[in-house]
Amino acid sequence: MSDQTFNLLREPWIKVRHLDGVVSEVGLLELYERAEEFTDLAGESPTQDQAVFRILEAVLLRALRDHAFFAPHSDVVSTWQTVQGASELGELVNAYLLKHEARFDLFDPVAPFFQVADLRTAKGEHPDASALIPDVGPGLFSTSTAAAGSRLPTAVAARWLVYTQAYDLSGIKSGAVGDPRVKGGRGYPIGTGWAGAIGSVQLLGPTLRDTLVLNLPVEAVVVDRDEVAADLPPWEREPDGAAPRSDEEVPPRGVVDVLTWQQRRIRLFPSAEGKQVEGVLICNGDKIQRANNFVDPTTGYRYSKAQSKNGVDVFFPKTHDPELTVWRGIQSLLAEDGSEQGKDRKPFVVTQLRTKLADAVTDEYGQSKTMVRLTGMSYGTQDAVINGEIAETYPVTVRLLGEGAEQLRATAVQVVQRVLSFRGSLSWFHRQLLVCGGAAPEEAPAAPVQSWLAALETEFVEWLNYLGSMPTPQDAEADWARRMTRVTRTFVAQAVDAAGPRAAIGRSEMSESGNLIIHSSARYEAWILSKLSENLHMSKGENPS
Repeated sequence: MSDQTFNLLREPWIKVRHLDGVVSEVGLLELYERAEEFTDLAGESPTQDQAVFRILEAVLLRALRDHAFFAPHSDVVSTWQTVQGASELGELVNAYLLKHEARFDLFDPVAPFFQVADLRTAKGEHPDASALIPDVGPGLFSTSTAAAGSRLPTAVAARWLVYTQAYDLSGIKSGAVGDPRVKGGRGYPIGTGWAGAIGSVQLLGPTLRDTLVLNLPVEAVVVDRDEVAADLPPWEREPDGAAPRSDEEVPPRGVVDVLTWQQRRIRLFPSAEGKQVEGVLICNGDKIQRANNFVDPTTGYRYSKAQSKNGVDVFFPKTHDPELTVWRGIQSLLAEDGSEQGKDRKPFVVTQLRTKLADAVTDEYGQSKTMVRLTGMSYGTQDAVINGEIAETYPVTVRLLGEGAEQLRATAVQVVQRVLSFRGSLSWFHRQLLVCGGAAPEEAPAAPVQSWLAALETEFVEWLNYLGSMPTPQDAEADWARRMTRVTRTFVAQAVDAAGPRAAIGRSEMSESGNLIIHSSARYEAWILSKLSENLHMSKGENPS
């Protein structure tokens, strides 16, 4: 019997953080048995953790369906309450896992987990294990260099395998024998992994068990039996071969399918004893339909006016803005349907809280410290390189997301709109300071505005935490006005001082009407502070002439 085996149910491979902050590795069975003892996942990167969490949520969803605990179209509120309060939830999930244990062996000779057993190229070549680790330069991932990653401990390789299916960059891949799309030994680009094409939104509870339950798309638990039978994870389907489901893009068959989507065909090459992975082959897999693919509960969707034709609305998954993650992300998260965000759709994990489910969730977690995590990937050059990760956590409580908090959410959306609007005024102010000093810049300097935005973001996160106490909208607005005024006045004063005596003296010119205009730092300081006051009162001003 071969020693090349690694059972993901029993072998420790998922990194978790305990309630006391200690990090350890656990297998799937132990994770579900002790989920209330862990606060979060703790892998090499936030995107890797998100990829693993998608698997954990898919397992939970399939276990609940498999248990037949809920009849089709059962009441969503009572279903969620039953799951949340089930003391035997870990046992239920593990019973499901044990039914499919053979499919969770990383090196199974017929159906290795998340892989194709006999995947090969025409030349029989493959890179070393470092190909699993994203090449994004030093410092981003704890597994640092290619040399260090040429041989990976099997547990580490398992985490990166799951990550690769979710976030792998686009570009030319090795051409797999048996893939009809291969030309000249190459697999031509079919896009990034699905998780890399979306901006993930995750509700965080006090423990990992809470997080799993808070992110459970409850309606997907009580779907019709035919939908349950169609919406299968890879470990319940016939093992994949090198060929894709279709030569063209295909839509997922449900929530479980999209959470476990196989955008790649992969094969790990273990060492003789199976304790390390020495090589990996990564080829193209199933090309996912990206337009009007609404089954993923973790992402919002943006309306595409350009793509919408002949009365058919077209939507694409929303991604997070790496420059304005908090502002755009929170704005999108808290905006109501039919707002200025137009036809855009919020993540289902959020919208389900704006139903009758809100009261049940708030009763359980309203006084708990809940958070929202935004996770995504920023790609460059045709999605064939990784620019960096997006991973931010904000103190947004379930009470703020649920029913009864509409006015507070509207206040937060207005605050974001004001900040983004004032950003343009502040940029113009900094350009005028340079003009006052005798320079002739074509564009405003970006660094001062970014520094102001970073300082304001710190205040905004604290303000979001304050909203969790459910103040009146009037008090919330007044509190934000004080914060924004304090930060902005400090930065304006610093900018005026830095502009120096020459800008203070300024320069003069004659207007078209024959009036003398003096351009000085004092003049523009007064203007920007006036604009600040107008902004906080939601009125509009004009640039001075």
